[in-house]
Amino acid sequence: MNKIIFTLALASHFMAGLAQTTGSETGANIKELNARWGKFTRYAENKQIDNAIREGVEVCKLFTLNGQYQEAFSTCSQMDALIYYEEQQTKKPDYMLRFILDKERLRMYTNLKRHEQCSRMLKVLHAYTDKLQSDSLYEDLLLTEANYYHTAGMTDKSLGFYRQLLNKRTAGKDEQGIRQCYQDMLKYAEKKRNAPLTAAIGTLYASWQDSIRAVKTVQELTSLQREYKHLQDTVEELRGQATIQLSAMITLGLIAAASIIALLWIATLSLRHKRRCKKLEHSLQIANENNRQKSSFIADISFHIEPALNTMEKAVENISSTEILHTNITALKHLLKDVQTYAWLEDEREQLYPLSETNVNTLCENIMEKAKADFKPEVEAVVNAPRIRIKTNAEEIERLLLHLLRNAAKHTEQGKITLEFKKRSAHLYQYILSDTGCGIASEEIDRLFKPFARIQDLTKGSRFGLPICSLIAYKLNGSLTLDTTYKKGTRFVLEQRV
Repeated sequence: MNKIIFTLALASHFMAGLAQTTGSETGANIKELNARWGKFTRYAENKQIDNAIREGVEVCKLFTLNGQYQEAFSTCSQMDALIYYEEQQTKKPDYMLRFILDKERLRMYTNLKRHEQCSRMLKVLHAYTDKLQSDSLYEDLLLTEANYYHTAGMTDKSLGFYRQLLNKRTAGKDEQGIRQCYQDMLKYAEKKRNAPLTAAIGTLYASWQDSIRAVKTVQELTSLQREYKHLQDTVEELRGQATIQLSAMITLGLIAAASIIALLWIATLSLRHKRRCKKLEHSLQIANENNRQKSSFIADISFHIEPALNTMEKAVENISSTEILHTNITALKHLLKDVQTYAWLEDEREQLYPLSETNVNTLCENIMEKAKADFKPEVEAVVNAPRIRIKTNAEEIERLLLHLLRNAAKHTEQGKITLEFKKRSAHLYQYILSDTGCGIASEEIDRLFKPFARIQDLTKGSRFGLPICSLIAYKLNGSLTLDTTYKKGTRFVLEQRV
């Protein structure tokens, strides 16, 4: 090839590409393209074909960064001419340079999604690799194919080539060597910012680690099986010689097992007794606080006073100016009824309510529907309960929750009143009642669940409602508490264990 004609052709090609680049590429890219083109032409003029091809590949990459594929493919044609010139001089084909050039063509065809040309390039690269018989070149081809198939969306096929590459690199290495190989490839992929390779190596590395663990498990199992067989053989050898000793050991073992069972039984009884004592102690504390004699006395007074109150109420029904008296008599009757209820519940405290299965969603919806009659117009009723069946006492749950809902209705002018059900575990339920009302004064919290508190105005309530609810919760094997962390109104939590 004539040197001058060759140089002019390259310069003309470069100027055309540079003209199209101006205005779309940054100044830095133009400068780099100019520099590499200069190196390419100098190497070509000096017949340093190997260097010229490598620089030409970099020039193609810069062209394709700006979408100038025509200039890039034209540069590849120039490099074809250089390789042909070099082959004519040496009288032998240069498969390595052709591999480098066609690998660049494959990259560009991949970007352009020309899969037919990509397939043809891959066959050509395989042919060059077969000719050169180079392990490093074969690994380069495997990596190239894996990247191509990943870009083409054929993930499984891509992963297969990554696996071939790893199998080749790890062949003949021990576990530490294989692990180091994986880690080196991960570092290489991260350094090259090759996301497909990073993901594939990560997947294959995890799979290899799982297989190593499986192999170790099998080895450990095999070792244990050998040990077990050895022990069996030893036992068989000793069995004929130590029948008496073995019988004695079996007897001692049975005695030891019986002793352990007895100790466990005693420990279980002890724990049950401890829990029972703790429960009784708690009940005793409550009984002492409320004073058993007071409950009996109040119940007796209720029996004698209630008939008289009924008579008084009938006597004043025809007197139009006695509405206040009528209201107070009614309130007093409610007080006596609540006192009687509390006294009865206190006496029956340790007798838990019977349980039966019920749909908790239906139960909560029905309770809320009954309570809504007392809600103010600006108050929204919300129920959040799953459609599951639980064991509970529906009648007593309704009695307790209705009282709480009606209390909430009295103190909530607007917003919403919410009834929620949550299953905390297989044996623990929670009913959560929240409102957006005025809340409870801090000085009232300590005596909220205590009976026999001083009543300022009987017509505003007997103050036995929450203590009665607390006793109902206890007989349901649960508890009723006020959530003091809730600041948007009032929230009560009823817990039940089954």
